Amino acid sequence: IALMESAMRSAPEDTASHLALADLYVDAGREPDAVKMLEAASKKFPKDADVLNFLGYLLAERGERLDEAIRLVTRALQIDPDNPSYLDSLGWAHLKRGELDQAHKHLARAAEALPTNSVIQDHYGDVLVRIGKPADAVAAWTKALQGDGADIDKAAIEKKIINAKGKM
Repeated sequence: IALMESAMRSAPEDTASHLALADLYVDAGREPDAVKMLEAASKKFPKDADVLNFLGYLLAERGERLDEAIRLVTRALQIDPDNPSYLDSLGWAHLKRGELDQAHKHLARAAEALPTNSVIQDHYGDVLVRIGKPADAVAAWTKALQGDGADIDKAAIEKKIINAKGKM
């Protein structure tokens, strides 16, 4: 973290440094620091879709300021309209707000575009079970377990599969 903080100070116009540092903060359990840094970056780089999406996703993940999260990710999608990661972020924010139709619409597109992305498949399974499609949710969560495995809790997904199978 100290090395990336130094790199960011040395190259303040490099958005990659901002994104990398935010990612390190998240990995270290310092989400408030990541939010603060990404808020500053979103003001400095208001047209950087990755910065907007990361901040929006992080807010959604934390269940905070969901209206703002949706606005940020929508701005990212205006810059890069078919980016599946951004669609996932938007769907995830809508799911956190309980807006199942909007969540399903965006998460379905993301899941179709990135079938091996474990996080996206996990999110898709979450919306599917909430709209009453437990068998489809199990299929999505199975894809999550078979996918890239990045940033998922495999035991939690396995538990969701068991619970969903009990509803079938």
